[in-house]
Amino acid sequence: MAHPSESCRPVPSRPRDLGRLEPDRRLRFAPGATLARWWRELTLLGGLGVLWSEFGWVAPVAALGAVALSFLSRPARERVAGEVLALVVLHRVRVGCVWAGLENRSGNLPLLVNARPCGEAVVVTAFCRLGTRPEDFAAASEVIAEACGALKVIVARDSPRRERMLIVAVRPRWGWPGR
Repeated sequence: MAHPSESCRPVPSRPRDLGRLEPDRRLRFAPGATLARWWRELTLLGGLGVLWSEFGWVAPVAALGAVALSFLSRPARERVAGEVLALVVLHRVRVGCVWAGLENRSGNLPLLVNARPCGEAVVVTAFCRLGTRPEDFAAASEVIAEACGALKVIVARDSPRRERMLIVAVRPRWGWPGR
């Protein structure tokens, strides 16, 4: 027989019903999380700033000109376009995680560590925080694909560790004009 106090508690049928048992969370600004998410962009901007402060306006213009000249060669153009695509898809996967509600009980999103282009796909390495599982990502793969504009999203294990996984966005449209 159940304890009398247990009959008074609401029993959640799904994880979404747990929201009514918890107090409302306040979103907090976390400078460390912002730096961790935007370190590539901040490094590029800081590098251009250092060049400008040391050598004046000529050095950043020369650096950007060198990047522009590298677009004349097809392998360099594909490499730069792939890296830009991977950077955009990394942010869009994070947006898909927000849309799908893939956060732990503390309100933290999964750690998206790296993104790399791989042919017509982008592979994002992610760590699940305590309270999220790779199965949650597999269930939300359609939402993440919609956020990325990808044909489909495949969630796979990266290692024997349960919290590490790969999110493969197949043919994302971001960065590919006309697709």
